[in-house]
Amino acid sequence: MTTIKDVAKLAGVSPATASQALNGRPRVNRDTRQRVIDAAAKLRYAPNLNGRRLARRRAESIAVIPGRNVSTVFSDSFYRAVMGGVTEATQARGYSLVITPAASRGSGQTSLPQILGHGAVDGALVAGVLDEQVLLALRERGLPVVLVDTYLPGVPVPAVMPDYRTGARLATEHLLHLGHRRVGFLGAAVGYPFGWHTYEGYTDALAARGVAQEAGLVRRSAIDVEAATAETAALLHLPAPPTAVFAVTDAMAIGALRAARERGVAVPAGLAVVGMDDIELSAYTDPPLTTVRIAKDELGRLGAERLIGLIEGDDTGPALRFVGGELVVRESCGARSRAASIEGALDRSGSRGLIP
Repeated sequence: MTTIKDVAKLAGVSPATASQALNGRPRVNRDTRQRVIDAAAKLRYAPNLNGRRLARRRAESIAVIPGRNVSTVFSDSFYRAVMGGVTEATQARGYSLVITPAASRGSGQTSLPQILGHGAVDGALVAGVLDEQVLLALRERGLPVVLVDTYLPGVPVPAVMPDYRTGARLATEHLLHLGHRRVGFLGAAVGYPFGWHTYEGYTDALAARGVAQEAGLVRRSAIDVEAATAETAALLHLPAPPTAVFAVTDAMAIGALRAARERGVAVPAGLAVVGMDDIELSAYTDPPLTTVRIAKDELGRLGAERLIGLIEGDDTGPALRFVGGELVVRESCGARSRAASIEGALDRSGSRGLIP
């Protein structure tokens, strides 16, 4: 059987350092930890978990609780990718996962599964939005809790979430850079940070370019294709419709593409569309969707690592950590066709230069 000494030798560190790296001790730097994790994976190293659990008096298991905005972490493409990062981090640290709901009954009553008590799990990772009273009930049971993809202002629960405000600003700035001045906003009709931050990013970009906000260009709906289709149709029915739309999720952007197609509006010639998430389907829409890529796996990995740190007595991380994103330019915004037309003009003139 592979031993910790074999892992240490392959990683070029001492057995003590290898053990500390696999156990997530903060004194080991990130590069060394990753080298040890890679060596352990290559050698298929499996520690004696039962002995370690007895010695540490921990279950070495964490619960993943889907929030009320998540039907299931397996069918939702966004949270499925988040779970990939969670799984990677927990496997590297020797923790197992249990997925369980935790619902609010209203009137101050909560329903917590038995597994969330009696030492069956060491902590809880909430994927999405959970009612505040449920979070308080979890903390009353003494469980460390970390939120992923949301946070509660004023509630001292550590959280890791995407930088939605910057992502929305990037998407809107891109459309403004392409020459659009009537940019519609397809927002989420929700009362938690995702809804606030995306709208703030949109208005940040407009203000920076000196473009006046128009209330009629702002629409909010449920986060699904059908609702976004209806809201986009309403935008296109305006006397002066938008020439571009930023949708705060790719599912809503797909609804915008559908509405344009149903009304005979060409994308991107008649309507430019940009989404946010970069789910798998976004590269295969017609046309392929320009979007802001959210590092979903990193979101899950950082959330799990933060929770395991709390479980093991390390509370040195930030109370709220934001994960950045990047603009992925495809064909639904018109940037590629614009660049191609500029290149063609340069070729015809016999001169070459940088595309703006």
